[in-house]
Amino acid sequence: MDDSLYEKNRLLQRKLDNLIKQAQTNERKQQLYESFGFDIIGVTTPAQLSELLLCQMPKRFQLLDVTLILIDHHQDTEHLFFNPDEDVRRYSTNRLIILDTETDAHLIQSLPDRPLLGTDVMKKYRSMTGNLNSSLQVKSAAMLPLMRSERIIGALLLLSHDINRYQEGIGTLFLQKLSAMTAVAIENCLNQQRIKEISYQDALTQAYNRRYFDLRLKEEIARCIRSDDDLICMFLDVDHFKKINDTFGHQTGDRVLKHMVSLIKEQVRSCDIVARYGGEEFVVALPMTTIQAAHDVAERLRLAICSATFNFNDKPLRFSISIGIACLKSLMTIQPLDLDTLSAALLDKADQALYMAKSGGRNQVTVYGSRPVPMNSVQGPS
Repeated sequence: MDDSLYEKNRLLQRKLDNLIKQAQTNERKQQLYESFGFDIIGVTTPAQLSELLLCQMPKRFQLLDVTLILIDHHQDTEHLFFNPDEDVRRYSTNRLIILDTETDAHLIQSLPDRPLLGTDVMKKYRSMTGNLNSSLQVKSAAMLPLMRSERIIGALLLLSHDINRYQEGIGTLFLQKLSAMTAVAIENCLNQQRIKEISYQDALTQAYNRRYFDLRLKEEIARCIRSDDDLICMFLDVDHFKKINDTFGHQTGDRVLKHMVSLIKEQVRSCDIVARYGGEEFVVALPMTTIQAAHDVAERLRLAICSATFNFNDKPLRFSISIGIACLKSLMTIQPLDLDTLSAALLDKADQALYMAKSGGRNQVTVYGSRPVPMNSVQGPS
């Protein structure tokens, strides 16, 4: 056989082998993306989504890291995504970025509306990966926009230590499908969390209801025990609420309760749990809080309420509240330390403290185990 012909055949065979290998690689990649796509469409909670995107995805796709960027269009994304029911933070430290539509407008505007690949991605979006331990090892990256109803809701940033992994304009079809499925999954998760929130809310005041509080209190007690932190429970009650209803009407009474909840939420943190426990009684759980800090919060709230005059239906109205406080650490001598017993005991002690506040003259804050002290400054109505 002619040497030149033999060499041509070798080159053709080599090209054919390369094409076969590429086809096999694409087939494996297709199967991997399809399998991951089915998994991501099936998630129903932020915890599942975070675990899949931020924990499993780097392993499955042999990535250095993954960062998820979400735009808080409805001003509720952070609250919903970090819903206390879901242990999301352990998956998302430095890997989940939530952008505010006002304060982060410049970052939102910089997000692409089509997949952006290559080494320049890291230069353009360095601020979104600066806190990752792996940031110095990144050689190439892909920024995938997450679109729903022709609006960008976030982006998925894939980071690789291989400089050839993501090259500009190459191999974006799989990535486009992945970003589309991820956007659907995020929207579904957040909508399901919104539905869950509604089922846990008191219809009148928009505080949580008693059912939700009882569930969450046990979870927070377990977490505080694990981390050796304290948890404070506050019982709050509107003083002489029946008199308000009889004098001003039940609609005014309802407005008093709603106004009080708004004031409570102003004083507590987003991680604290505010619930209507029954009638004019409300309860607040403050995890990882000292008894002194909780007392300061309660006192600020009491003063804010009793020092103000409210106009309801053109009639001046002043009212006050009584607050009872109990702390978890004071119950650590209880045996056995099961959550049901601790939860019931903590609520009971806070309720007893509330009773002491009321029997001591109302319009005051009482810590369980201490004597009620009448508040001489800004007494307000009693």
